[in-house]
Amino acid sequence: MQINDTMVYVYRLPARLADGFAFGAGKPITFQNVDWFNGVNGMDREMLETEIRGKAYVKPGQTFLVMSPENDLTFTFTSP
Repeated sequence: MQINDTMVYVYRLPARLADGFAFGAGKPITFQNVDWFNGVNGMDREMLETEIRGKAYVKPGQTFLVMSPENDLTFTFTSP
């Protein structure tokens, strides 16, 4: 596979995605940026998720948001 200029961003999500109602200006929640890297040609969700699950920062029970805007990929997964 050949690395290209697409970017992949990985965020650890908080245990709670909401803290009460978010009327008006909204309520901030903290995402933790844990990784970013160049994508490869022909990558898909399955390939990315498999790669990320093998990273040292992935611990049981954590949920991650993965985004690659150039590839129209955005998904979440929870580690077992």
